[in-house]
This record gives sequence, structure tokens and C-alpha cells, in this order.
Amino acid sequence: MNETDQLNWQRDNFENIETAWEGDLWERRRLGEQLTNYVDRLQCGAVLALDARWGEGKTWFVRHWKRHLETTQPHKHGVIYLDAFANDYLQDPFLVIASEIAAKLNKTADKSLVHKFKKAAAVMQQGLLTLAPTLIASIISCAVTGGIIPFIKIDSENIKGKIDDAIDSVAENIGEKITEAIQNKIDSYEEEKQSLLAFKSTLSELAASLDKPLVFIIDELDRCRPDFAIRLIERIKHFFDIPKIVFILVMNKKQFVMGVKKIYGYDDDSSKLYLDKFIDFEVPLRNEVSVLAKTKENLLLIKTLLDIVGENSVDIALVFLFSLEGDIPIRELKRKINLYALLRKEELQKNIFIASGINKKRIDMLRDMEGIAVKIQKMQSGSENLAGINMAHFNIDEFIEIIEQKLNVKPLLINDYFKELSRIEQLRVKYNNERYMLEFNEFLNKYALQPKIDMEYQIFVMQYQNYLKDNVWLDSDN
Repeated sequence: MNETDQLNWQRDNFENIETAWEGDLWERRRLGEQLTNYVDRLQCGAVLALDARWGEGKTWFVRHWKRHLETTQPHKHGVIYLDAFANDYLQDPFLVIASEIAAKLNKTADKSLVHKFKKAAAVMQQGLLTLAPTLIASIISCAVTGGIIPFIKIDSENIKGKIDDAIDSVAENIGEKITEAIQNKIDSYEEEKQSLLAFKSTLSELAASLDKPLVFIIDELDRCRPDFAIRLIERIKHFFDIPKIVFILVMNKKQFVMGVKKIYGYDDDSSKLYLDKFIDFEVPLRNEVSVLAKTKENLLLIKTLLDIVGENSVDIALVFLFSLEGDIPIRELKRKINLYALLRKEELQKNIFIASGINKKRIDMLRDMEGIAVKIQKMQSGSENLAGINMAHFNIDEFIEIIEQKLNVKPLLINDYFKELSRIEQLRVKYNNERYMLEFNEFLNKYALQPKIDMEYQIFVMQYQNYLKDNVWLDSDN
């Protein structure tokens, strides 16, 4: 296996981005600049939600936007990036948020203000220590290990009576301690309320000293523990809703709403309404471009990913482009291309059907390839209303013009494939069945994994189905 055949998926090095928006295949820069202008004008605090499905480039976007905010004049902002998934082992996110703000502003803000903020945050965190379940667990542990339960010598005569006595003793002692703890919380309520006011006042004073709003990006909210994610946004709204601090919540909103539903038991609408209480502005991460522009954009992305696995065929890129069903997350696209790289053969004729089969739930090989022709016609017309194409009347010259002039590529095989299939279909329309079957058999053998004397269509399809089925364990989506 030579170097170009080796799989070489490289993870993005987000920690060392030199130039913002480098490799911007999905033209995200414009959205980043719009958000920058929006944040520049914000004098109040705000919570923005960046919504996209898994694998659609949310992390890439916010990482490059962070670099843009930090380096672009005159917009330079202080920016914090927090991976919520990496921190969800913690019980309460308050201290994480406060610590990140203190660490960031300690580099630029007045040291005395930062010190004052740290003290206020420490007092606030102390007040947030909840009674349950941690406190109750510690009380029970203390009851068990601290001598409340006496050593019981177990024998057949007194085991039941002694266990009952021990349970009564533990219940009485634990009840007293929990009651005492609750009374202490009630007594300290006013003190905690004043602590909250002092905390927000100190943070407001610190934020007011900034030239530009502080941007706090929280990523991977849809991957972390649902209870941690929900508590995090609750903490933001209750404690950090401060002028000149802007939070960017990066999430798959649909997935997040499911977490709210699970934690609180709401229905779908109520879960969405609950989440919306904490969000001031929602930004969908979408590609709003023309059919042709979007097609060219997707083709460039697919070619780039295929190049990584050593596949530089324009034909294969086109098959991937037009056989995918709808918008597909980049992570899923990478998995499919990875699978293709492991299954591909030496002959391009065979590989176009391998690529097609990987991307289809059902496998009707020729119909799938005809579907590619339909999608190309849709791209040309900008319409999604074309019903289908009769291959007997397929205009190959128009097809070639669209491919070469609109997409600026020259495939080696697909043009000939459709031209040949169109010619054979014309024989069928003319009821020349004997010649049609002969030439159709030759056509199938040209593209089959294993040529056979009697290459009926079902044999052709079965070969590919079996080949893909035997290797389907490599990708759970197929």
C-alpha cells in the first residue's frame, strides 16, 4: 500500500489556529463576521444558542470565530472556550464558569477587581452546596461509620431484633441531623441572597471595566450529561446574566430538548419552552446558498475528503455527491468515505457502484445511478420538482455541459456510462428485446464485480449486495 492509499484522517488542531477561517469549505466566515458585529453592539448581557446537528461543523465554526474575535481589529475581544463534555464529571458548573472568567480577566483586568470577584465567587459557591443528595449521603455515612450503629454480633436467635433496633437508631439520628441541616439552610437564606447580590455586583463591576464584551463560548452541550448541561444554563441565567458578558451555547437543540424532557418530565413543547427561557437569541448554523452554489460547495468538500484517503476520481466524488440523501453531517460523510476506501477495487467501473451502494439504504443499482442524473438536472434548473428521467431520452450532451461547465470538472467514466445506458434503453423502447438483452448483459458485465455468462440484473445487484453486506460491520449506518 503506497502513501496515497493509506487512511490519514487528521484531527483539526484547534488549539493552534494561525489564521481564522482557513479551509472554510462551508463559507462560515460571513456568519462569523455578522455575529462579531452583533456582539460589538451589545452592551447588555446575552445568551446566544448556536444550533446545528451533530457533525455539521459547530466546533470548527466557534473555534475559528474565537480566533477571529481575538485577532481582528478593531473587534478584538476577550474570548473563553469551554468544553462542557470535558467538565461534566463535576457536580455543579458554577465554579467552572466563575474560574474561567477569573482566569481570563486576571490577564487584562484590574487585579484587585479580579481578587474581589474570586472572593465573592467562593462565598457564592459555599451557599450553593445543596442538602441533597451529597449532604444526605455524608450524613448517612457518618451515621454508619461514626459509631451510631453499634457492632452487631449476628446469630440465628437475635439477628432480626438487633437489625430492627439498629434501623430505628439510625433513622432517629439521621432525621435529627437532616432537620438540623435544613434549619441551618433556612437561617442562612437571607445571607445567601445578599451573597448573590454581592457576587453579581462584583462581576458587573469587573465586566464594566472591559473595552469590549467578554465572549464565553460553551461547546459540546449536547454531548455532556443532560443534568449538567441543564444546570449549566440555569447557572448562567441566574448568576452570570451581566452586561458585557455574552454566552454562546453550542448545541444540537433537538437533542438538548430531549434532555430537558428526560430530566423534568415535560412534553416536547414544554421542554422547548423551558429551554427558550434561558436563550435570548438563536442562530441556526445553516448553508443558505443557491442549489448550484451548494452543490459546488459540497463537491469541493467531498473531493477534499476523498483526497485524504487517496481517491482522486471525479467520478467517485460525483457519485458520493448525488447519491447522498439530503444534507449529511460531515462526521457521517467521513465514515462513509472511510468505508469506501476499505472496500474499493482497482477498476473505476466497479467503484462507482460500491460508492453508490454505501450511500443508499436500498440497493437498486441502475435506478440509483439514474437518480444521479435527475439530481444534476435539478441542480441545473434550480427546481426540486423534476419527477424523473427516461434514460431512453436522456440528453447526454446537456448532461456533459452541466458537469463540465457548471461544476468545472471532467469525469472519466460517468459521461460514457449514461451515454451507453441511454443507447441500450433506446433498444428496449424499440422492442428489440434480443439485441437489448445481449447488449444489456455486456453492459452489466462491464460494471459487475464478477462477470458471468448469464449476467442478469438480479445477479449483478446480488454481487454488490453480498459484497457490501459482508463488510457492513465496518459502518453501523449501513
